[in-house]
Amino acid sequence: MDTTSPPADSDQEWILRLVSTAGKRLFWRLDGSLEHAITVAPSEYYEPDAVMEPYFIPASDDLDAAPRWHAVSQESLLTPPVSSITVRIQCIDNWERVWADQHRECWDAIHDSDRRRLGPRPGDETLDAPMYVLECCLQERPWSRDTKLEVASAGAFVTIHEYVSAVHPWLMGMRNTLLDVLGKTVCQPPWPAETKLAVLYLGPGPLRIGHEDRWAYWHKRPPGPGNLVAYPSGEERARKVIERAKARTAAMVRAQEEAEAVIRGLDPAKWYQNRY
Repeated sequence: MDTTSPPADSDQEWILRLVSTAGKRLFWRLDGSLEHAITVAPSEYYEPDAVMEPYFIPASDDLDAAPRWHAVSQESLLTPPVSSITVRIQCIDNWERVWADQHRECWDAIHDSDRRRLGPRPGDETLDAPMYVLECCLQERPWSRDTKLEVASAGAFVTIHEYVSAVHPWLMGMRNTLLDVLGKTVCQPPWPAETKLAVLYLGPGPLRIGHEDRWAYWHKRPPGPGNLVAYPSGEERARKVIERAKARTAAMVRAQEEAEAVIRGLDPAKWYQNRY
């Protein structure tokens, strides 16, 4: 997710936009339709005993209520709010870099034209366009920059529901690609088809996709002041370094003197006590 604005040719000040508290409450699984894929946590942090709320609330005959979406659906996804968002995916972005690293040795084999094909980026018809390795070892280069989605708001800002309504079917449509790339980026086979995927992290930056059981890790509560580890100050660390150096020096001196006592045929312990 591109969470900076405005565009590069603008004179306005750049602003870093973060995911709102409401956006951090989403437990978003890549499984089935949107109505069943998302639940909402009571807070932005994972709590083991928390009761998750459904994002889609079906009709109820008892309450005479029509089907509806959770209240967070109408809140802004980002803070400060923004009217459009460019969505990217971290593992897809990483795959082109990993592919380039894996085939770097092939690139250096400049006389082995059968193993690689060079050319400008597809669609780039500019003069003196940069050259890329388009194919290597019978594998086409993955173009990560081509995989993105623009989400624009119909109102003043992109709401959570506008965002997930557009992005969920997009992600589901490339689920097999995600499983393939999640394996390839760590030089492993594709993840199994039955893997339970979830959106672990909405930003800033590209979406992070992974095992749904990792969602809790990415939403754990930061340690409070009472749980923070107290690290020594710079002066304290320097004092301890000096003390350790002195102790090592003293130990070396004693070892040398005890060795000298042995050479003289003396008892090292008694000789050391007499000297000090």
